[in-house]
Amino acid sequence: MKWIYATIGLLLTLMALAQCQQTATDAVNTQLQSNHTQGEPLAGDLLYSDDFSSSKSGWYTSTSGDFMAVYKNGRYHLTQVSPNVWGRAFSPDRLNFSDFMLEIETTKEAGPDDNAFGVMVREINSSNYYSYLLSSDGYYQIAKLENNSWAYVSDWAKSSAIKTGNATNLVKVVCNGDKLSFYANGVKLTDYNDSSFVYGHIGLYTGTQSEGNVTIGFDNLKVWGIK
Repeated sequence: MKWIYATIGLLLTLMALAQCQQTATDAVNTQLQSNHTQGEPLAGDLLYSDDFSSSKSGWYTSTSGDFMAVYKNGRYHLTQVSPNVWGRAFSPDRLNFSDFMLEIETTKEAGPDDNAFGVMVREINSSNYYSYLLSSDGYYQIAKLENNSWAYVSDWAKSSAIKTGNATNLVKVVCNGDKLSFYANGVKLTDYNDSSFVYGHIGLYTGTQSEGNVTIGFDNLKVWGIK
């Protein structure tokens, strides 16, 4: 009889552990759901990631000239030297996405706070894409380049969600059909609806305003599909 009681005791213990594990899983899922804005798409499978630890990932590099792009200390650094110029680094050709969620960490490493940095999405070529730019003095801008002409450019808008100075900002863009949503540090700033470009590459921006010599470090780029 002792082995029967022992077996029953073991089964009860295993059942209790399973219940605890399920309770913990439910708690995590509840927390994830509570952090998700109602009506916004959820991230699906991870399609691409780059921590920029190696230049073998294939992004553009240049160590001299007015626009420099280098892998260094686990980041991808873009430097624009001249004032009033915006430099672009396009992704490797294999990175072609339609509906997706993108996140990347951006850090000002040198230069004035009155700058411009961010991402390009659904880039068909260097003359056709959407851009999302921030500045280290707390502003953001949305734009659409079509046939090498700026078909839409929003005014620079101030947001308290954008960290100023040398702080790191988490930039996020969600492309879902003809709706593009733009975030900074987990806060949604604005939407833009347009159906001109339904797929394309991604890219990175670093630009100057009245003063030059701006360097932005990019890190931990991730792209997910949308559920």
